[in-house]
Amino acid sequence: MSTLQAGTLNVTGALNLPNYTTTQRDALSSPATGTIIFNTTDGVIEIYDGSEWTATAGAASYVVATGGATSTSGDYKIHTFNSGGTFNVASVSSDAANNKVDYLVVAGGGGGGGFASGNFNNFGSGGGGGAGGILKSSGFNFTVSAGSYPVGVGGGGSGGTGNNAGSDGGGSQFGPFSATGGGGGGQQDKPGRPGGSGGGNGTDEQGENNPGGSGTSGQGNNGGRGAPTQNGTSGGGGGANEAGENGYNRPNSRPARGGDGYSTSINGSSITYGGGGGGANYPGGPHNPEGGSGGGGPGGTSPTQSGVDGTNGLGGGGGGACDQDPRQYPEPRGGNGGGGVVIVRYKYQN
Repeated sequence: MSTLQAGTLNVTGALNLPNYTTTQRDALSSPATGTIIFNTTDGVIEIYDGSEWTATAGAASYVVATGGATSTSGDYKIHTFNSGGTFNVASVSSDAANNKVDYLVVAGGGGGGGFASGNFNNFGSGGGGGAGGILKSSGFNFTVSAGSYPVGVGGGGSGGTGNNAGSDGGGSQFGPFSATGGGGGGQQDKPGRPGGSGGGNGTDEQGENNPGGSGTSGQGNNGGRGAPTQNGTSGGGGGANEAGENGYNRPNSRPARGGDGYSTSINGSSITYGGGGGGANYPGGPHNPEGGSGGGGPGGTSPTQSGVDGTNGLGGGGGGACDQDPRQYPEPRGGNGGGGVVIVRYKYQN
């Protein structure tokens, strides 16, 4: 770095300060007291006072943090966690308004339900898995301080086979915020499981027409009911934005859809998360099975057809399994739930 010695410095145009990242700045050998630089990591002008670097008075400053996969969109930095880790806040701004972050916490989706109750003359369909629960900030309303915030990302639940419901998805966490995994879809004659969003019921040969699994308030919605006959449609899994569709009023018709998920542009582009898995339909036919928007897997719609897996990173529920006699056909399974995600966003420059 060169040195300019002058009594008065008159600048009529732009004054371009040396640019350094924090790492480069700290590697400077014995900087002179009064050295001025622009720190590109923090977006501030800094002066060396002989012992440490300090931001100039009035300069904007922002949160400096690490963790997950980082990206930027406009003036915002985004940290995306597809697996567990830590959101480490190295420093915060002197302006409290710049210490607020936006977050999205998506739990793992539930697996789709299996097909039958063990009676080889009792054919039917499994319910769609519930979407993983979603917690989201209402704007930038969570203030961080310097320190570490644990992050956990739930995996999807396993799809059920035979006389088994799908298993629940795993929960996700960002600091004090914990989202509940989606409930597994019910098998034939069994209800869907509760969760972030509830799993759909299997078709019910006993005609009980029980409600689907319940969702968690503020995180998701209930699963749908299954048809009160083995020859019909199971309930769709609940989604983050709506309940799973009921299958009880359309036997031998189109499959019940999983509930739709929640759309957000927290990472710079609009993406929908938390779709419920679709219910299966027995005995099938020329139908168009659908999972809920946001990664929900469609259910099976022909004998021995497995449900489709929910989408990883979106927390979608798995589709339910459809079956005829397992002594004659390969045994299907419910679709696995999709894994969740945690996203944190904050302003890092003007």
